[in-house]
Amino acid sequence: MLVRLEIRGQVIGLRREQADYARALAEAQAGRSSRLRDLALVLEWALASSRVVSLRRSEARELLRLALENPALAEVAEAIDGASGAAAAA
Repeated sequence: MLVRLEIRGQVIGLRREQADYARALAEAQAGRSSRLRDLALVLEWALASSRVVSLRRSEARELLRLALENPALAEVAEAIDGASGAAAAA
């Protein structure tokens, strides 16, 4: 089952393991940044929901940063880059 996130008008699907790993990373760093705390909460909600969950721009940036820093999330970075490119082309 995929966790579906809407980033800049584009829906991307993450494997549950990827979304949970990103949530755990964001939660571990939440004390340093309210944006990471917000991302952790949004990802937790997305994991519990079957609906598409929208990320704010700041949350999307933090998710991309985490994905670029962690090789296990390389597919997530590619999906976000693809969504950003599609939104810019529209």
